[in-house]
Amino acid sequence: MYQKYGIQLKPVEESDAEFIIELRTNDQKSRFISATNPDVAQQKEWIKNYKIKEKKGEEFYFIALDENNEKFATYRIYNFQKNSVEIGSFVSKPNYDKPINIVKLDIMIKEYVFNVLQLENLHFEVRKLNVSVVKYHKKFYPKITGEDELNYYFSLNKNDFERGKQNFIKMLN
Repeated sequence: MYQKYGIQLKPVEESDAEFIIELRTNDQKSRFISATNPDVAQQKEWIKNYKIKEKKGEEFYFIALDENNEKFATYRIYNFQKNSVEIGSFVSKPNYDKPINIVKLDIMIKEYVFNVLQLENLHFEVRKLNVSVVKYHKKFYPKITGEDELNYYFSLNKNDFERGKQNFIKMLN
C-alpha cells in the first residue's frame, strides 16, 4: 500500500469488482471513458488475469481510499515502455464530497510514476468533450502528442509535472 496526502493506494482485488462496476457504469461518470460490461463475475475474472500482470510488475491497478478509509476512485498504471508508462482508468465516485482528494490522487499517481517507479515520462488520454479535465491537466504543462476525433493524447515529463504541481502545493499540505 502506498500512502500520501491522506490518501491510500490499495492494489485492486477481486472483492473490488462491484465497486469498479458501480463507478464505470454510472451514467454521469461513464460519459468520458470506454464502455464496461456490467457483469461483476466478468470483472472479477478480468482482475484475476490482471493480478498476474501485477505480480510481473507489468501493470498496477489501484483503489484509492480517503482519510476515512472510504473507497473513492480507481487509477491504473500500464503500457510500460522504455522510460515511460500510461496512466488511466481514472474514475471517481459520483457526488464524492471531497473533490480535493481527486486532485491529490492524480498528483500522487504521477509522483508514484516519477519517484517510485523512477520513469522519465508518462502519457495519458483525455476525451475532448471532458473540458474541465483537459483544462486541469494542462496546468501541469504536458505536451499534446496527438489527437483524434474523441481524444487528446498527452505526454508529461517529471520537470514539467514538478513545475505544474506548484499550482496545487497549498492544497496538498
